[in-house]
Amino acid sequence: MKLVLTFLILINISYAFHFEEELKIGQQRFIIVHESYDEYNDKGITMMIYKKSEPLEEKPLFSFTLENQSGGCGEQSRQDGTYDINGTTLTLYSHWDRSGKAYDTPKGDRIQHYKIDENGTIAFLDGTLYIETEAKNYDKQSAIKYLYSAPKNEDETKALHQYIKRVENLFHGKFVRGDQANILHQEVDKALMQKRKTRWK
Repeated sequence: MKLVLTFLILINISYAFHFEEELKIGQQRFIIVHESYDEYNDKGITMMIYKKSEPLEEKPLFSFTLENQSGGCGEQSRQDGTYDINGTTLTLYSHWDRSGKAYDTPKGDRIQHYKIDENGTIAFLDGTLYIETEAKNYDKQSAIKYLYSAPKNEDETKALHQYIKRVENLFHGKFVRGDQANILHQEVDKALMQKRKTRWK
């Protein structure tokens, strides 16, 4: 009896952060997996999408970070994400934050949309983001300062445009500011609040 109980406890521990769900999206059937990882200085949970017809040992069609935490108490970087599938549209919500001395890590929000076609291909449609790649005063030469104080000349304006372009390429979306950035944050926050209520979809 003792061996059986130990075995059951080990099973529960090993699958504590493993979740599988089968979905039909369009004409295709998929397996969605949530799986934890803890390696080097990073730990979190990844969502992966597989075609049902293919083994889970194969590379997933798509993967997305649901949770990530790196660093220690003195400097910590976090990413929180959730998703929604509506018909053949996959919507991803992501929020980055930092604390302590993690000055060179991102902070901000992003929403992305993907299309799942009849062949099971997942294609990027569009994205919207506001992300600061480092703290305001971390790098005195960084054009991030012009997000707070408007550029005063052509060189400063060019530097800001280059910064925005770099962030758009890195995080795959259109950079927004002002009221649009506030609306974006509210939408991401609302989606993450719903995630915390239900924990899993």
